Amino acid sequence: MRLVARSPPISSRSQLGFMRPGLRGQINREFGTVLGEGTSQIQLRRRSGFGGMKDRLGRSLKRTLTIPVVSKPSQYIELIEQKMPERVRSEILAMYNSTCGAIITDPALMGVPIDDHGFHRGHAVFDTCNIHNGNAYGIDMHLERLLSSAEMARIEVKFSHAQLRDILLETMAAAGRPDGVFCRYWLTAGRGDFQISPRGCLEGSSFYTIVHKTWDRDDTTAVKEVIVTTPVKPPLLANMKSNNYMINALSSMEAEDYGGSLGIQADVNGYILEGSISCVAIVGEDRILRTPKFDLILPSLTVKRILDLGHKLLDSGIISGIFQNDVHIDDVLQAKEVIMLGGHHVVPVGRVGDTVIGNGERGPVCRGLQKLQYEDMLDAKMLTPIPFRSN
Repeated sequence: MRLVARSPPISSRSQLGFMRPGLRGQINREFGTVLGEGTSQIQLRRRSGFGGMKDRLGRSLKRTLTIPVVSKPSQYIELIEQKMPERVRSEILAMYNSTCGAIITDPALMGVPIDDHGFHRGHAVFDTCNIHNGNAYGIDMHLERLLSSAEMARIEVKFSHAQLRDILLETMAAAGRPDGVFCRYWLTAGRGDFQISPRGCLEGSSFYTIVHKTWDRDDTTAVKEVIVTTPVKPPLLANMKSNNYMINALSSMEAEDYGGSLGIQADVNGYILEGSISCVAIVGEDRILRTPKFDLILPSLTVKRILDLGHKLLDSGIISGIFQNDVHIDDVLQAKEVIMLGGHHVVPVGRVGDTVIGNGERGPVCRGLQKLQYEDMLDAKMLTPIPFRSN
């Protein structure tokens, strides 16, 4: 069951100790227990502990689940292969894992150690790279942002920029596809223990890379977006591309609840911040392209390239200016065009909530930006050839 309604925040001791009668009844039905009006959550836990679990008729619940105990790699791999979703088998093409120092092409062997602090503490940063016509697009600017994020996250990186670059390119080559694939990669505080601090990660940072198939997308059709109420990240987490994307996921889920896609966040004063995986740009009646400053959001490389290339739209008269400044929700709702910028994609927005933007379709500025982005992905200065091996 998917719950859309939000619960109010806990603000009193009574809310912590006792539950609403309706909720109490729901839990009664779930656990098959009969509770009095004053039964606390602690009492509920005591009554429904593993040792005394009973159904509503008082009968002991028998265990019906048998879990195999695996001690050999071959047994583990066999189970993984049996339960692997077909889409995983067909979509993930190659992975680099620094804990074994190898590139892996069998999805059954791909995994992250459970004691890696990137997994159990979220102490990791990541970035991505587009692959087009056998080339890695903008690989160095993405690696620079990765290392900048790692510095903010106080991850002591044991790999040089050049080593990371070579690993990415070799993994892309092992995937064996010049187009239709995408690269993601993560730097973590490393393996070691389950403490909160990474002091026990004596082997240093870990690096993981995945190359997977992309999905079809239509950036010509305008989408609907929603101003979401999901709380925003603090500046430190907003400015780095950390592995903690819970807020981003919840923003997108809230947008989907109301027919949107990525969601658009705003601060308490109504000024636009960003989407869950994109930045926001608007064009007003004055034909000025505006996008929020990076103070409280991730420094988008898509936006940076648009700012670098935007003079071409100025020269052609499509826009009359291009600025990073404060953008209010009212500015978005009154805009002629709203555009989502992320992952080097330029996506038109035809509706924000119940408000139709412009004529509800892709506008001339969006088309111009898409053309600039496409041309940039053909610019030799932005491309690094992938060293595919000949058979």
